[in-house]
Amino acid sequence: MKKINYFIFSLIFFVIGALFLAYNQGFIIIRSSSYKTETKNAAHNVRAHKKRVKLIFWHNKKWNTEHVDILQTNDDAQTIQHLINAWLNLLDEENIMNKKVTLQSALLTPNRQLYLSFDRNPFDEQNQTYKKWMWTESLLKTIRENSISLQNIRFLVHHQAMQDNHLDFSNSWPISGFLCIKD
Repeated sequence: MKKINYFIFSLIFFVIGALFLAYNQGFIIIRSSSYKTETKNAAHNVRAHKKRVKLIFWHNKKWNTEHVDILQTNDDAQTIQHLINAWLNLLDEENIMNKKVTLQSALLTPNRQLYLSFDRNPFDEQNQTYKKWMWTESLLKTIRENSISLQNIRFLVHHQAMQDNHLDFSNSWPISGFLCIKD
């Protein structure tokens, strides 16, 4: 009889432990009833329309410009994410980058600081410092030219500070960039 009780208790605690592990790992999600209405209301508040934007990039020792249409919303962070992903796609199409990079998320703080988190580091170790710098300046220039008011930009990879041996991404970059020459 004692063996059966131990077995039943062990089985119950095993199931409870498995459920707790599944909940912690995100396999089981528990939401309140107000979550659905908040999500629906947020989705209805987003207004989107097509907007023509200017994408600027440095290639063959000169500034190049391309115009594309993106989806602009009343959420600036979401619009910036569409803009930067369009810019990254253009760089990929033009074979400027060795690997495909996408923007995972864009977060805009109330004081207009932008956090950009990429899915991978856009730079290879063998890239020249100048090439990395001009990539960064091109991104800053694209954001500036599309009349998005920001103060600083923080570059992240998987929500961690971007690491590079030549450029310092541990601090925010000003939206004005560091170029001293006129275009």
